[in-house]
Amino acid sequence: MPHWLIKSAIHRVISWLPQSQVWNGLLQTYVTRSTAMTPQTFEEKLEQCRRFLNFYRALRPGGEPFQVLELGTGWFPTVPVGLYLCGAGNIWTIDIDPLLSPDRLRAMLQFYCDYESSGVLKKFLPHYLPARMEKIRALLAGCEGKSATESLAHLNITVIVADAQRTPLPDASIDLFFSNGVLEYVPRPVLQGILKEFTRLSSADAVMVHRLNLVDQFSYFDRSITPFNFLKYTTDEWRWRNSPLIWQNRLRISDYRELLTSAGFEIAEEDNASGKAEDLAAVPLAPEFRHYSQADLLVLHSFITAKLPTGVRTPSLMRKPS
Repeated sequence: MPHWLIKSAIHRVISWLPQSQVWNGLLQTYVTRSTAMTPQTFEEKLEQCRRFLNFYRALRPGGEPFQVLELGTGWFPTVPVGLYLCGAGNIWTIDIDPLLSPDRLRAMLQFYCDYESSGVLKKFLPHYLPARMEKIRALLAGCEGKSATESLAHLNITVIVADAQRTPLPDASIDLFFSNGVLEYVPRPVLQGILKEFTRLSSADAVMVHRLNLVDQFSYFDRSITPFNFLKYTTDEWRWRNSPLIWQNRLRISDYRELLTSAGFEIAEEDNASGKAEDLAAVPLAPEFRHYSQADLLVLHSFITAKLPTGVRTPSLMRKPS
């Protein structure tokens, strides 16, 4: 049996356990060690933070301080802290699961302090505010005994554990929405609900930037398969192969364009990276994917930026949170 199918089976067993995310966290912490912060992962997050900022500022020059909503808090709130350092006003980060921990937060804050002391931080975030860096140093020194949520509140970062289709935030309150390798794990109907909510929350000049990872996630673990492997399976075949813990929707870049435009946004920019044509050609496509163009299917990574068209912020698009 291929390694990726064994991993999928293990995930399925874990998903049957009570508090499955806790067990999955233990597996990732002590077996795969995928929740450890390393210099490489920290620098990747800093680079992503810089890109989110650049996309936002290209469309909203001078639009600061800006209010931010992150979809998908994850294990480390590295990008929200980076945005705080670079002048964001209030930042909300929302996730369906409570994955933050005081230990992981301290480890991440220590990386910020070490990189600032060595002068490397400025390479990634050239416009960070030194006064805010001092607040991070003070927080690191005094966060012992506090929850991650309590500590982040000192940096104007509010943690929300909830379904992002319904948030407690007021209408027209967000200038920058972003997600970082999150949308590909969300079912299409739920994405439609989230984007509808983002429309309600959007300020007049709101910008949305999503980093998409359209790779078959099992290919990182099993080198015998290509990043396009999951495109060979029909919906029914994929249903029992898909991992309940890293559930992949298999949407392609054109699907995300359609979701964004259907929600009332217009695509402002795409920065795409494609895989190898020979790898895609080696995969016999399931019927569900045969209508896509080759260029569409080849896209594996993307930063996709969208905004509301001018004048679209009307009362008809706004609803009160319930």
